[in-house]
Amino acid sequence: MTYVLTGVYLVAVYLISYTLITEHQIVSWFYLLFPLAMLVAYFSNSVRIKVGASVISLIVLFGGGIVEPLELDAIEEAFIGLPLCYIILFPGSLWPIAIGAVLIASYWVDLPTEEFDEFIEDAIEVAFITIFATIMTYFQQKSEKQSNLYKEASLTDYLTKLPNRKAFFNVVNELKASDTVDYAALQVGLDNLKKVNDELGYGYGDALLLSFSRLMKQLLGEQTQLYRLGGDDLIALIKCTDDNQSEINNLIEGLEANYDSVCQIRNTSHRLRYYAGIAMLSDAQNNIEVWGKNVDVALAKSKRKSDGVIQWYDDELMNETIHDHQVETELKGALDNDQMYLVYQPKVDINTQDIVGAEALLRWEHPDLGFVPPCDFIGVAEKTAQIIPIGRWVIEQAIKQSSEWRKQGYEICISVNVSSVQFAHDDIYPFIAETLNRFQLPSRCLQIEITETAMMDKYSRVADTCKKLQEIGVSIAIDDFGVEYSSLNYLKQLPVDTIKIDKLFIDDCVTEATDHMIVRTIIQMAHNLGKTVIAEGVEYNEQLELLNRENCHQYQGYLFSKPILPSEFAQLFNR
Repeated sequence: MTYVLTGVYLVAVYLISYTLITEHQIVSWFYLLFPLAMLVAYFSNSVRIKVGASVISLIVLFGGGIVEPLELDAIEEAFIGLPLCYIILFPGSLWPIAIGAVLIASYWVDLPTEEFDEFIEDAIEVAFITIFATIMTYFQQKSEKQSNLYKEASLTDYLTKLPNRKAFFNVVNELKASDTVDYAALQVGLDNLKKVNDELGYGYGDALLLSFSRLMKQLLGEQTQLYRLGGDDLIALIKCTDDNQSEINNLIEGLEANYDSVCQIRNTSHRLRYYAGIAMLSDAQNNIEVWGKNVDVALAKSKRKSDGVIQWYDDELMNETIHDHQVETELKGALDNDQMYLVYQPKVDINTQDIVGAEALLRWEHPDLGFVPPCDFIGVAEKTAQIIPIGRWVIEQAIKQSSEWRKQGYEICISVNVSSVQFAHDDIYPFIAETLNRFQLPSRCLQIEITETAMMDKYSRVADTCKKLQEIGVSIAIDDFGVEYSSLNYLKQLPVDTIKIDKLFIDDCVTEATDHMIVRTIIQMAHNLGKTVIAEGVEYNEQLELLNRENCHQYQGYLFSKPILPSEFAQLFNR
């Protein structure tokens, strides 16, 4: 379209210039100023120069007509293009109409009477074309301006006024790393936005996010474009060359130095604690999707560390990612391929040293990966919801094993850990009830262990399920008590039978007075509430003696036995 308008403009300027130069006899070379001024007006980006050149061209055109008037026939065909030139120069303005009026007035100078009818015809033609074209151009310009506003709005985040996710991917999809140029994506997340939204409302949360985006923009500088991906996540694109590597390092150091900055929101102070991950496009082999995943992995690790250090996606993290992906892939067939099994750690009465229960613990032995620690695959299983079939299998195997031991004359309660994902996405109550009935196992021989995190995540659903299980005789234990929230409100409202003291407090309870007092407090609280209390991770006689003095009910740990296979557990019974 631009080329067409340029062509029309140049043709019109040529015809008018040709007429001026050929029809004027007095100083005809003077009229070369007209095309020169019109060309300057068209190609200049300065509004002031464009207006000045246009005025000069009009002075040349109409001034020459006053000094040496032209015949009507000489100008009527060529000069009709003059208003069109000004429509192209100043689209949507009144310039073309003004030029058309002046052009009509110029016809009137020395107009012979016999040419009056022709003048009226030409004037109407010029007026109609000029007014119609001006109106159409005005609405076209207005429509284009509105369209640009809509387009800009669609690419701009409403709150922070930063380019949004769509704008980010429009830019990213065009990037390519090379030997001389690379690109880094730095993603930053605000740590406490959800808490502010929940406690103070979304007005405070929006103000906090706005302050955060301004701080990031200030730290990153004007040369680095910042985008808002959504929620509390911001991302910046950094062009990397050999010349600016030190600048990138300084930028990252600046971000780390300003971690935990304080900002004022109305009458409250808030700390801008954030986490960040950074990855290079070249490390993803120019694959935008892989690049995005690399940044997400680095961001997730930074969030887990919670120390304000920018996490690079490096070889170590790449190996972790590959391992996690392999674990996730192989986990899908672990049950079907009989790679998983249960081991049992005895729970022992402190006074009698009798085995009174056992905790079922999941193990995975892969033919290629070898032994995969639970900490490596439980999180992956929860994230991918594979914990649901795995969790059902664990419950079924534990009930089956307890039933077999009962038939052999050993009735003990087996406890099974249940994930918050199972409470949220699986109806475990009917499954447990049906499995107990199928293996003819008394419900008192099963205990469900839940963590404080599970209670916080899905409290109402957990409470309802636990109450139903307790009604049929299944006992409920809080695992790792004291590590997370330790809200006494849950002990009051949840149907809890047993409290398990986390190994973290048992490790140093003999040497550290603080840990000793925490252990004593938990034990006394459990006694006062009528709960059974179990100490986890007991490894030394000194720890056992302290727990005995504090009247702890039961313990489990390597001092008595590590987690063992069912066949080895049977030997403990006999012993």
